[in-house]
Amino acid sequence: MTEYHEATPIPGPEAFEEHGRDAELSQAAIVLTSGAAVRGEMYRVGDPSDVGLPQEMRAIEREDRVPLDEAVGPLPIDARTHLDHPEVRLPPSASAQLCRQLVDGPDAVTAAALVEANLHSDSQLVRTAAAVAALDTTGPRDDIVPHLVEGAVARDQLTQEIGRIGLARVAPQHDVLRRLVGRPARIEGTDRESHTAVLTHGTFAARTRWWRPGGNFYVYLDGLQPPLHMHDPSFGWSGQYSDGARQLAAQQMVAWMAAQGLQQPDLFAHSHGGTVGNLATTRGQTFTRLVLLSWPVHAEWFPDFTKVQAIIDIRVRFDLVIAADRGGQTFVPPPAFQNKVTSHINGWFEHSDTHDPAYWDKYGLPAVL
Repeated sequence: MTEYHEATPIPGPEAFEEHGRDAELSQAAIVLTSGAAVRGEMYRVGDPSDVGLPQEMRAIEREDRVPLDEAVGPLPIDARTHLDHPEVRLPPSASAQLCRQLVDGPDAVTAAALVEANLHSDSQLVRTAAAVAALDTTGPRDDIVPHLVEGAVARDQLTQEIGRIGLARVAPQHDVLRRLVGRPARIEGTDRESHTAVLTHGTFAARTRWWRPGGNFYVYLDGLQPPLHMHDPSFGWSGQYSDGARQLAAQQMVAWMAAQGLQQPDLFAHSHGGTVGNLATTRGQTFTRLVLLSWPVHAEWFPDFTKVQAIIDIRVRFDLVIAADRGGQTFVPPPAFQNKVTSHINGWFEHSDTHDPAYWDKYGLPAVL
């Protein structure tokens, strides 16, 4: 098993003056915060001080988008070069200076300029985060789509996840995304013994391996003591990024659970797989435990709390994919059901850490089950 490395946030301008994975993650968080602030959606990123930005970021919301010429004005390149030559790289000092200005006097134009500058970052992760943030600062535009496509097919998993979410927001039928859609689980009966825990995936992850029998997280959960008796097969759904796809998957989950003889199992669900599980409860499905792994919090997709005995909420701080998704970072249930939810928040930034066996071992998560 690989060793888990916990990222360390690097605050404010310093993030653009250093190198390495922690610096890139922090830069991505700063540009996503800039976009969320201009859009007036700071719930997506939590506390700006986590990445060295001031609380005044909450006050820079604009009703309209920042005009592109204003956003590009502070950059050391002209607007035509900026739009036509995405391969141009700007020195990190340019972003560090803009970030310093943002810390000293937060305003929407400086935030938008910082986003535009990072479309020319050396880091593909940061460029992809900046493309998502630009959807909020200057608004969707043609030159942003290639940045998102580039990110969506990157080798780095986190870059992929951010790019795919951003691309789904502006071009949900793009060929890159269509190739990621999976088939729903087959709704058929079984004569196997009924087991007690089911695993499912999130957005654009239907074709991945980790959640299936034999996959690393499935095998990890299956080997815990006391045993969870993981069900074979796991539940698969399309993984499409839309409310309609999740609603359909919830309907399919209810039918699949019945066909598999699973009346009140535990459900381990990553990302919007948690949304599918939540929606299944509103259709009558009951769970003993609902284990939400990096669930993007959207109040309209809360579960029917009366159908769940306990909810275990496992997440990282400042999840970059949740920030791109426009979900919330904190799960606060209605007061009447607060005793049903326990949250375990460890690590930073990486959306997929919560289904990493090394992460679970690092933070002793088997003990919370």
